[in-house]
Amino acid sequence: MSRIFSLFSVLLAWFPLLAVAQTGGFGINATRLIYPQGADSISVTVRNTMATQPYLVQARISGSLDGNQPAPFQTRPPLFRLEPNSVNQIRIVAQGATLPTDRESVFYFHASAIPASTAPQANNQQPGVHGAAQFGVGSIIKMFYRPNNLPSSSLAAQQNLQFSQVKGGVKVSNNSPYFVSFASISIGGQALKLDTPAALMLAPFSSHTYPTSKTQGVVQWKTINDEGGISAFNHNLP
Repeated sequence: MSRIFSLFSVLLAWFPLLAVAQTGGFGINATRLIYPQGADSISVTVRNTMATQPYLVQARISGSLDGNQPAPFQTRPPLFRLEPNSVNQIRIVAQGATLPTDRESVFYFHASAIPASTAPQANNQQPGVHGAAQFGVGSIIKMFYRPNNLPSSSLAAQQNLQFSQVKGGVKVSNNSPYFVSFASISIGGQALKLDTPAALMLAPFSSHTYPTSKTQGVVQWKTINDEGGISAFNHNLP
């Protein structure tokens, strides 16, 4: 298996990945995952909508967006062939690590794919491993580990953000144990820049200052909820 993973890594190095939730005929049937504390596992489905092209898929969980930090979760199976016009369910299993119980933790689900041979090879337990690669595609989504008995809810956390004027901009505070991911923020009709990971997502019990000269008016913000949809809120900033 280690030899197969090495070959997969070499092929991906040749062909750049597109780090998006879905691309071409390969994608993930979710935009985010929630792993409840105490769950034996959760499942996520990947799809191949190409009519004739199979893929060799590698799935894993990491502790960082770039994939360089390990995470206490396993994917089963970690490597498989995905036939044309088909889907495959992947189980994510916690490995018993001790994680904070007073707040969420965030991890990243990576699904990378390279085109495989168009037909399984006889006498080969890993069909498609030796197929000629043409390009690589990839998908990354967030996975939130959610402890039991957290107060309130993730939706309330998104709604109850606190906005305050500070020197050089507006500070947004998240006083909840949940992560809050933004789709947009505007003040008085002026959009704030969401151009860094810290600006795009507030960690539990944290704050971020957004540089802006517009510090009065109606604040409108849109967040990404547990279902991957958009929730909209507004507040008057005096």
